[in-house]
Amino acid sequence: MIKKMLSHLFTKLKNVVIYVLTLRYIIDLYRWLKKVTVLKLIKGVAITFASLTLLSIVGLFALVHYPATQIPVYEKVDKTIYVNQGWGGTSQSVDRQRYYYTPQGTSLKGMEYDWFAQLEMPWGEKRFSDPDHLRAYGFIVDDRASPNNPYQLPVGFTQHYDQDSNAQLLDISCAACHTGQLNFKKDGTRYGVRIDGGQAMHAFTTMKIGHFVPTMIAAMISTYANPFKFDRFAKNVLKNDYNSHSKSALNHRFGHVIMNFLKQGYNDVNKGLYPLEEGFGRTDALTRIGNTVFGDNLADKNYHIATGPVNYPPVWNIWKFDWVQYGASVKQPMARNMGEALGVGAHISFTDNYGRALPKEQRFNSSVMPLQIHQIESTLQKLTEPKWPEDIFGKIDHPKADRGKALFNKHCVGCHGPFVASDMIKEIDAPLKSAKEPLWILKTLSIEEIGTDPNAAYNFINNRFDLSATGLSDEDIVQTVRPIFINQLKRLAGVLLKSEALVSILTNKNVTPEDFNYKTQWVEEHPEQISQLTKKFSNWQSNYSSIESLVDEISQFDGVDVQLDIKTSMVKSQLTAIDVALDQLNVNNLTVGESLNITGIIIREKYYKDNKFSVEKQACLDGYAALDLPQQLMSYKARPLAGVWATPPFLHNGSVPSIYQLLSPVTERDQSFIVGRREFDTTNLGYETTTLSNSGFKFNTLLSGNKNTGHEFRAGYVPYKKGNSPQYGVIGPELAPKERMELIEYLKIHQDSTENTAPTAQSCLGL
Repeated sequence: MIKKMLSHLFTKLKNVVIYVLTLRYIIDLYRWLKKVTVLKLIKGVAITFASLTLLSIVGLFALVHYPATQIPVYEKVDKTIYVNQGWGGTSQSVDRQRYYYTPQGTSLKGMEYDWFAQLEMPWGEKRFSDPDHLRAYGFIVDDRASPNNPYQLPVGFTQHYDQDSNAQLLDISCAACHTGQLNFKKDGTRYGVRIDGGQAMHAFTTMKIGHFVPTMIAAMISTYANPFKFDRFAKNVLKNDYNSHSKSALNHRFGHVIMNFLKQGYNDVNKGLYPLEEGFGRTDALTRIGNTVFGDNLADKNYHIATGPVNYPPVWNIWKFDWVQYGASVKQPMARNMGEALGVGAHISFTDNYGRALPKEQRFNSSVMPLQIHQIESTLQKLTEPKWPEDIFGKIDHPKADRGKALFNKHCVGCHGPFVASDMIKEIDAPLKSAKEPLWILKTLSIEEIGTDPNAAYNFINNRFDLSATGLSDEDIVQTVRPIFINQLKRLAGVLLKSEALVSILTNKNVTPEDFNYKTQWVEEHPEQISQLTKKFSNWQSNYSSIESLVDEISQFDGVDVQLDIKTSMVKSQLTAIDVALDQLNVNNLTVGESLNITGIIIREKYYKDNKFSVEKQACLDGYAALDLPQQLMSYKARPLAGVWATPPFLHNGSVPSIYQLLSPVTERDQSFIVGRREFDTTNLGYETTTLSNSGFKFNTLLSGNKNTGHEFRAGYVPYKKGNSPQYGVIGPELAPKERMELIEYLKIHQDSTENTAPTAQSCLGL
């Protein structure tokens, strides 16, 4: 009781003290204000304003001049060479221009196309978009302007009209990150060898001071704050429409976009989303896509820490692959490309301005442009791997390459293939492909087998997202995804099992396991046999090759009805498994693969429905009628290696600077090296890692996410046998230096296939 009274008395005394002190401060402030004259007040405001202005100038100065420690010294190219890749030999070829400058519906925080072109550097009147200035950041800029690129902006910087903002927005297409260049000096001439579909060497996504985006923000702020600079900017942007009203409207819109950038920068730094620096030529693709699509647009709980940066992968021949992405997670071209567009900043309507779920019919409107994406994809189908330019990089030693080919067939082809799918598999996965349009099955290796840095694979499986704010329910998700699985089962029933009766039942998208009936008692009487057959059938998504003979096995059983019952049992069992898996999906707890899959399906089908596209046109736009069925594996794929010489640095995270080091034990690989220059090492096949100065990104392979382990040829290798324990990255025996160089010589000319695999001109626009 006494303790309670003392506590109460103490609280009273504390409140009295706070009251007295507060009153004292108010009285002191009142007395000070009485003494302040108008002159002193003006003087104080002026000093405060001057101080803030000085701080702003110092801040802008730091933003602009700090790059000296970040950006590599820019080395001008004397001549650009376009190697033979099927798109012609000039920058102005139709296919090259279409790939470089076709928009896909993305937006850089609302930045308008003309704004970016007319923006001045923070100091002086030089254009921020001056070609040499942007080349210094690592962007590739054509040698001259063109009708598709009137301001001579970097490759992949284009424009599209946005109905919501009624403006031509700056659109970043896939060419910005999937176009490469190798620089090489010969006989006093410095060549830039263009690698279309190759790997970019810029740091486009980083918010580290001194790089592209922070310096652009500094230029925008200085333009907004300096009335003379803004007036020049307004006149250049508005041209004949310049007047006080239009200038004021421009000022308002420009300020809003600046706030978008500042908000993003603050968000990234405040939440510590990107602690592992990506540097040049990399981005944490899937985490950034997840953070952009589901964090920025939905809820803070959807943000995840990015710890698995990856190289921009080359994109030639991807139209032949059964699975794409480093983790072999996506098989439909339209799904892959729409996910990329969303991650680069395409607008999507999840909620209204107050964060409330939209009505179902208005939900998931998007600025993604599927028709233009199809144009880009069709153009890429004509792109081949780059051919080694002997007149620039040196002649091929063919006897040496022949010895390298034997080593390749012994040590490499077992994983990298390519493995051409049978007609049956192609009819299931890509039924619109012609006889000359192959499907390549890519081999995937678990992270325990390949031994490379596991972060990218781990994050793909373990990062979770809550989509409930969109208004989606668990039942909505099932209704969205289930018809695609039913369609796949229908294809399996028709192509693999050759059963028109099962196809007929599966035509109903709402089919249930109870709709399948047996004609005999065989299934019930032979549980072990049916279990073995069903288990083999259940491997259809990851391992078609193991079930191609399934129908022949079934035909060994007596009686047409028994054979039909066996097939019925397998389909019924698989449908039950699908329903069990779908019932486990929770809108509050989805992986990044599940979230993007569901979002992509809804956007795509809404677009097709709104534009009244036929079923045939939809199948064509999707990419050879491929179905959007993702998979989630803790693994990385082994892609075919044609043109690999032109894609340094190596491994999915860019942690190995040359092919020579990739063929060497980890102990012989550089623990750190400088990234940022494009000088090509024609001997070891990689970028030169020696620097002209201390500028550039120092790649530290000791950091998690940057590990250079795995894919290792060294002593202690045990030849592969089925059932062996994983070797955690040891994939072959140690190669002598001479053997490594022979392999390198062969990789300069390696072709994945010598067959004519040119795609049929596939235009969906007339369907």
